[in-house]
Amino acid sequence: MVEKSITFFIFCICSVIFIGMAAKKNKENLPPVYVLPSENKELQFFSKKFKVEMMEQIVRAIEFAVEHHLPFVEVFQFKNSDFVITLSKKDYLNNLNNIYNYFIEKEVYEYCPRVVRLQETIKSNASFNINDENKTFGNNK
Repeated sequence: MVEKSITFFIFCICSVIFIGMAAKKNKENLPPVYVLPSENKELQFFSKKFKVEMMEQIVRAIEFAVEHHLPFVEVFQFKNSDFVITLSKKDYLNNLNNIYNYFIEKEVYEYCPRVVRLQETIKSNASFNINDENKTFGNNK
């Protein structure tokens, strides 16, 4: 009887550890979520006030997409809405270029090296070739 109790106890502990590890792993695999106001005036105010933070969110989302080889990534959600903003991999570099230029213009230089590293990663990664995206969706041109 004691052996069965010990075995059951060990099984429960291992199950809890496994579930905890799986939950932690799944949580790490999810892209970060950034919720925007859904009302127009509120959104305008928010985007002016938190523009740098929103651009950082775009960089984080693109980093996540590159790390996980995603053809697109969700960047923003809207409060009380089912609408989301996504970026396709063909738009990653263009967005990073715009963000980099904004950071330079606003003299927020501390964010620039991260953007440059991500741009270089994308440029050197063959799986992010824009022509490959067409093949992914069956449009062999």
